[in-house]
This record gives sequence, structure tokens and C-alpha cells, in this order.
Amino acid sequence: MMDHYLKRIVFRQISLNLTILTVCLCLQQNVMAQTNGNRNSQPMTPTELQAFGKQIQQTVRSQDAVKFRELFDWQTFINRTLAEFEQNPAVQQSMKPIRQQLQATYDGTNQGIDSELLAEIANGADYRFLTMRKEQNQYKVIFRFLRPDWSLDYHALIIEKHQSGNLKIIDIDSFSTGELLSQTIKWSLIPEIQKAQLNVQNKLNAEEKSRIQEQKKLYDFLNLSSGKGDPFQAYQQLSKQYKGRKTVLLRLAQDTIEKENHKKYLQVLNVFRKYHPGDSTAELLSIDYFVLMGDYASALECLDRLNASIKIVDPYLYSLRAGILIEMGDIVLAGKYAGKASEIEPNLLQPYMHLINISVMQSNFDQTIKYLDILKSKFGFSYEDLDLSELDNYTKFTNSTQFKKWKANQK
Repeated sequence: MMDHYLKRIVFRQISLNLTILTVCLCLQQNVMAQTNGNRNSQPMTPTELQAFGKQIQQTVRSQDAVKFRELFDWQTFINRTLAEFEQNPAVQQSMKPIRQQLQATYDGTNQGIDSELLAEIANGADYRFLTMRKEQNQYKVIFRFLRPDWSLDYHALIIEKHQSGNLKIIDIDSFSTGELLSQTIKWSLIPEIQKAQLNVQNKLNAEEKSRIQEQKKLYDFLNLSSGKGDPFQAYQQLSKQYKGRKTVLLRLAQDTIEKENHKKYLQVLNVFRKYHPGDSTAELLSIDYFVLMGDYASALECLDRLNASIKIVDPYLYSLRAGILIEMGDIVLAGKYAGKASEIEPNLLQPYMHLINISVMQSNFDQTIKYLDILKSKFGFSYEDLDLSELDNYTKFTNSTQFKKWKANQK
């Protein structure tokens, strides 16, 4: 069987992802501007980028808050957050308090992105450097972000090299939301930003005034609670340029999940893939969704697409596939994937949980004992921390000679 607490954690992951999604949207012209990167950024070698990725991982795991904070270029991050709205000098002047607010949070000593991430790691999340790449003139290091409840995300940290030669993180692209973190922050500030714009509306041109109105509609749509209106009706009121946005379509997906409308969810998913072919965001959400629905074949198809989109050999995805295969009853193939995951990444917990389940189901109790010992020595979990009672052959295992001998030696 799949781990028995999976169905509880899936709802937490969906809720977490979609809570973030309701406050973020990335406008096309801003994406294009960001793609060009910082004009002061210097080329970097693969060796430099890989070393920096490893440095980030080591710093995070050591919980060194000061060193981790120094790895960010906060001024560039703030510029990426506000640049779109500061093209008009009058608006820029009116938005000074907002910029000061961000600088106090991210460029000062208050808790910001770095502190939040370190807190997650301290609570048991794993932040693992997987690979590096260059895309559209941007240098990125890719991390797997795996929380203790097994909720999964990938982060592409966007890196720039300063004239000094130092590499810095200037933004984070979260695969589960499909948006840059700078845009998440920007859209959480939209009410304040629009107030600043309206304070100088006599100095705005017609295009800028129209944009304010459209942004207000979009913000209201993304923050519309299901109890106060129908998101699908509100969707029809959006301008054409916004209807294919990731956050817009994922807000519709949220509504179908809350209302358990499977047919409508599939329709939204198809539209999302039409606008964003090969994108990992919908696949991350849909794997959990289809597992909840018991549609394991569709979950595996989403997993295949996710694997292709992230362009990374991630052992955790082998473990995730093993869990789905167990639910489908193919424990032999599940064992192969779980074994491969533990071979590639020996310090990954989840494959061993699957291997314990599989070995009990196959009555291979010598292997069960082996994996129980690994679970305790590597990860500090004891047999009492597990719940195997729903597994086939559980009683047979607890009555076996192997278990009784092993249990006696634990005292």
C-alpha cells in the first residue's frame, strides 16, 4: 500500500500551493524584462555555478543565517519586484514607502525569504542541490524542496555574478506555483501599489490608467473565495491577455478541487497544458490529485511529464512512482523503483519506507528486518514509529521467527 498518511498530506500540499497562487501573477512584459537579467551580471562557468549550488546547500544545512543571507542580492530582488511600476517618475516617487518597506524586510535584518527557508529546514525539510543550467541567458541552480510530510517542490534559484566576482541569488522560481518569488511578493502588495498609483493618477496616461483597472480585476479574481462568488463567472470578465495565465488557471483548478468536480478539473488541466505545454506546475499538482481520486494511471502519466519537464534524474521521483505502483498492486516493479531510489540517494528516507512495506507484503521478512535496521541507524526511526497493521501479511510478520528474534535483540 501507499503510505497511509499520504491522503492527509496531499490536501496540505494542494492548500499550500494554491494559497501561494492566490497572491501571485507574472505579467508578460515583466517576464521579458527579467529574462534579460541584470545588465551588470557577468558570465560564469559551470564549475563556478556548481560550486555555488553546493555552497548554498551546505549553508542551509548548517543553519548559518548570516552566511545564507549574504548569498542573496536583495537590492536586485527588490528591483525585480517593483520595476514594472516605477517606470513613471511620479509613481516611483509615490511608491517610495513601499520600497522602504521591502528594503527593511529583505535588505535589512528582519526575517525574510532566507529566514523562512531556514525555518523549514530546521523543522525537517530537505533542501538538496540537484543540478545547474543556463536558460534564456539566465544561470540557475535547481534544488529539490521536500518537506517532512513529503510535499514536493523544486526551486530554480536565479544566479548573477557581480563585477566583484561574487555569485548571488537574485530570485527564486518555485515550480509548484509556476511563478517567481518576486512576483508573489509583488502581487501581495498590489493594494498598496495601486493606492500609490491612484495618488498620482493625474500624471498617468490612458494606458497606465487602464492597466490599473485590469490589475484590480485580476487581483480580485485571484483572491475570490468560493463562498463569495463563482470563479468561472469572474474568469469571463477578465481581459483576454490574462485568461491563459498560470495563476488564473490554477485558481480555477482550486475551485474544482474544493467542489470535487472531476470533469471540470480535467477541462481546466487541458486548457493549462494548451497554454503551457511541458510546464511542471500542473503536473506537480495533478499527481497528488489523481492519487486522491484513485486514478493511478493518470498519476503516472503526470509523473512522466514532470520527469521530462524538470530535466533532472531525481531519485525521489523513483520513490514517488514506487508508492503509486504499490497502490496499483504492482509491488515487484515498485520494489525495483524504490530500490533504485535508495541506491542513487542512500540518505533519502522515503524509499526505505516503501521497501519495508513491500518486503512485508512479499513475506520477505529478512529484508524487512534489514530495512528496519537501516531506518533506525540512518534516520532514527524505530519500529514503533511505523504503522504496518494494514499491510498484507502483517500478522504473519509479527508471528515470524525473524521478527521475534529481532524484537528480542532490541531490548
